[in-house]
Amino acid sequence: MDPDRPLRVVGQLTMAEILIFGVVSGAIYALYALGITLVYKTSSAINFAQAEIGTFALYPATFVVTEHHLPWVLGALTALVVSVAISLAFEEVVIRRMISAPRVAVAVATVGLLSGLVGLEALWFGPSPRQLAPPLTTGSFSLAGVVILPSYWLSLIVVLVVTVVLTLFFRYTSFGLAVRAFADDPVAARLMGISQARVSRFTWATAGLLAGLAALLIEPSIGEIAPGVFGSLLLFGLTAAVIGGLSSLPGAVAGGLIVGIAQAFFTAHPLTTKLAGVQSIAMLVIILLVLLARQLWPRIAVGLRTSG
Repeated sequence: MDPDRPLRVVGQLTMAEILIFGVVSGAIYALYALGITLVYKTSSAINFAQAEIGTFALYPATFVVTEHHLPWVLGALTALVVSVAISLAFEEVVIRRMISAPRVAVAVATVGLLSGLVGLEALWFGPSPRQLAPPLTTGSFSLAGVVILPSYWLSLIVVLVVTVVLTLFFRYTSFGLAVRAFADDPVAARLMGISQARVSRFTWATAGLLAGLAALLIEPSIGEIAPGVFGSLLLFGLTAAVIGGLSSLPGAVAGGLIVGIAQAFFTAHPLTTKLAGVQSIAMLVIILLVLLARQLWPRIAVGLRTSG
């Protein structure tokens, strides 16, 4: 072990680096998971286009920041407006007309949106990678021997603020309580006068906003924007949402952190770095294990109560 690296080392990274990198990436995955969870809670369907909506929105941001040399903030606002507009348009044109359709059909429709966005990215912006300047270039500091880049702590602050705001909104505002009521019992909520269209519009717009935010925050770590390049992020976000139960916002955040740390460990470990696609396989295994555990747990609990 390198004496200058006193912490335990896994592969090329120390445990401190794994934890910090895992928490940062996990926080961004949590944003994707929050968007997936919000849509699932109110529509019982998984939005497979959640990550691609954010990717598409980065292209207009490069137009503003990279090509016209305008401030990053203007580019970020442009990306957020585009991501929300895509979600709202899809909700208005497709989702609203599939309220009574099987949930599988709605999920397939989001796969169609995913494919359409990738195709439009290639058609309108070309296959060549593009770059977007990071939001901050100064502000690095060292923590436990690990250099914390500005994009790292900015991501953590943004995710923390978003999580707190969403929690307070759903707990203390009348419309937030209406959305929760609709997610718990749509039939009873409609009888109470809660507008399903309004709830659906709000959740899809919020999911689009979260997709844009996540893409803006993770882009400095990936470095290049290309059609479908962030596609694997959907798997990480979906895994986080499944760990959180697809119904709990705090659970989605916790799931994101678990996925981020697990991914950092798989990336660093010498036994897995040589295996192509091991991260995706690991996420698939986690999803299957969580779903299987949820199916088996009620029987196990009954058995334990009976034996006790």
